[in-house]
Amino acid sequence: MFDKLREAIRDAAARHKNRPFLEAAMAACAYVAMADGRISIGERGRVDDILEHLEQLKIFDPHEGVNLMNDYAEGLREDHEAGKAAVMKAVGQMAQDEDAAFLVARMCIAISNADNDFSDEERVAVSEVIDALKATGKVEI
Repeated sequence: MFDKLREAIRDAAARHKNRPFLEAAMAACAYVAMADGRISIGERGRVDDILEHLEQLKIFDPHEGVNLMNDYAEGLREDHEAGKAAVMKAVGQMAQDEDAAFLVARMCIAISNADNDFSDEERVAVSEVIDALKATGKVEI
């Protein structure tokens, strides 16, 4: 019984610690995917792959990640400037952590290539996310 309790506490602590990373990752994915005005099936599939295979995100229910991405995408649809500010705020949480920033940047690139169409709008979105990750000058990507 104590082993199960200890494991539950350890999992809860890991989820709490990695929550900002989940938020930054899903915000960045939504921003890049929405750059051309819609999220393609390929981009959604790539997000599912990321949620299932990236160690830092495996501890979360994949639906939680997808719902977060959908929330950021909806924010971008409703009011692009306010939605972009929310995305950049979430992404900025990783600007102090070089490893996390690198992973978020790689996710953006993976999402932009998911539908085999790395559009100019997606290039700009990826660049903006990377700029937000480098904002403190502590991260090199």
